[in-house]
Amino acid sequence: MKFISIARLLLSLLPVLIEAIKAAEEAIPGEGKGEAKLALIRTILELAYTSTNDVADKFDDVANKFDDVWPMIQKTIGSIVATFNKLGVFKK
Repeated sequence: MKFISIARLLLSLLPVLIEAIKAAEEAIPGEGKGEAKLALIRTILELAYTSTNDVADKFDDVANKFDDVWPMIQKTIGSIVATFNKLGVFKK
């Protein structure tokens, strides 16, 4: 059940991703800096992922390398940011 494993992975990361997005917004304020914010989040998550085997062990049927999961995480981040923008969570 790869779908279930992927869903569990993304849902388990949701609070972390929201926290990371808010931290990136605070650290790099302003519009038009989305790529820099995304790169910051990617670097932090990739460092955490490669520093431990916890994720790989728990979700080994999803991915063995960070590059395998990054596209799914990136789309999830995009969805969170779009929702926050729509709801006015980030003040422009």
